[in-house]
Amino acid sequence: MQYFENQYIKRMDSNSIQPCLTESLSLCNCIIGVLDFNALKFVNKVVIKNCVINELIIYCTWFDGGLTFVNNIVSSDINYEMGGHNNNEIIFLGNVFNGFFGFFDCHFNECIILKNNIFVKNSDLLVKENKGFDNIFLKGVVLENNIGRLDVFKNG
Repeated sequence: MQYFENQYIKRMDSNSIQPCLTESLSLCNCIIGVLDFNALKFVNKVVIKNCVINELIIYCTWFDGGLTFVNNIVSSDINYEMGGHNNNEIIFLGNVFNGFFGFFDCHFNECIILKNNIFVKNSDLLVKENKGFDNIFLKGVVLENNIGRLDVFKNG
C-alpha cells in the first residue's frame, strides 16, 4: 500500500504514483495542489480522506478496486467522463465540492454511494440526455442527505 499522510503535495499524477496503480493508495490529511488521475486504472482500493484538493482530475479514471472519498474539500470543477468500471463500491461521504461535479458516460458496475455531501455548484450525475452516453448504475445509486442538485446541467 502506498500511504501519504499529513503532507503538502504540489502535484500527484501518473509519474509520481505508478506503483499505486497495482497497490492500494491512501491519502489522508493532505493538502494537494493538483490530484491528476487522468486516464488511470486503479486495480486496488483508493482511499482519500480529510484532504483539501485544489484541482481534481479524474477524466476517464477507473477505480476497479473501489474508491472511498471522505471528508474532503475540492475547489475545482470535476469532469468524471467515461469513469466508473468499478468492481467495488465508490463512496463519496461528507465532502464539499465547490465546483460543478460533472458525470458523463460513466458505467458503475457496483453501487455508488453519495451521503452527506455538499455540491455547491450542483452535479449532473442523474441527468438523462443521450441513451448512448447516460450514466449506468448496474447495482444502483444510494443518495442520502446531500445538499445541491444532482440532476442539472452545468450552469443549470
